[in-house]
Amino acid sequence: MKKNLLLLAILATAFTSRSQVYYPDGTAISTTATLTDLNNVSHDLFTMTNAGKHVIIDLSATWCGICWGYHQSEVLDRYYNLYGPTGTSEVKDAEVFLYEVDNSTDMADLQGTGTNTQGDWITGTTHPICDPANSNSVVLKFVQPGQTYGLPAIFVVCEDKKLYKLSNSLTNEVNLRDYIAGKCGISPNSTTEIMDLDFSYDLFPNPANEATKLRLNLDKPNDVSYSLENCLGQSISATNNVFMASGITEVDFNTGNLANGIYLLKLTVGHRHINARISVQH
Repeated sequence: MKKNLLLLAILATAFTSRSQVYYPDGTAISTTATLTDLNNVSHDLFTMTNAGKHVIIDLSATWCGICWGYHQSEVLDRYYNLYGPTGTSEVKDAEVFLYEVDNSTDMADLQGTGTNTQGDWITGTTHPICDPANSNSVVLKFVQPGQTYGLPAIFVVCEDKKLYKLSNSLTNEVNLRDYIAGKCGISPNSTTEIMDLDFSYDLFPNPANEATKLRLNLDKPNDVSYSLENCLGQSISATNNVFMASGITEVDFNTGNLANGIYLLKLTVGHRHINARISVQH
């Protein structure tokens, strides 16, 4: 059985680019899924996304060498330790799961002592691991029924419940965050300077209570516009075409009178347009 699964995975990996085994990027998940981890804690997918989280799910198997290599990169652990529920970032907007898809895998395989494993998957792993007796209820959210698929298959489900496939070549948490930000519209880490062409910016604190600050650092003078909008696209405040000198300029936004929720900061520097989310929590 294991050999057959491995052969299917190898063949699917070779031909994935020619077939539509996964649901296309941007597909919305219509029904929720429950992920139960090794500590028997259940995590409801829609409960997490409704709370403003994006959810990364790494579909892997203990015997899969490529999966093991990706796991060994520890990128999902680093991402979880930054943006997870107890992460060091002020923006704790991520949930991360390793989801073992081979229904016959046992605890010995996860611990690295079994006969169908690449190593110890548990020791040192900080994000939750799930090893269900039947993985179909989750797998079929991402893979079209009746199709074989390559491993690892890594997905992010955004707050709006749309899914996007992540490449296992994204082994740097900064690059992973940038990619997910482009798909999910998440805000940058409030303690990390985001670099762009000819400028960089910070947005902090985020989540905001009474106020948040945009710190803009221009490499050269440029025209700058910025606006704050609510989730309906209605403008709360806007400043257009301000000529700013090179160096650091700080802009304060009063959020004390705003209702709890997600707001969008639209920033234009020259011909570059940036959208960043601000979470307001009183």
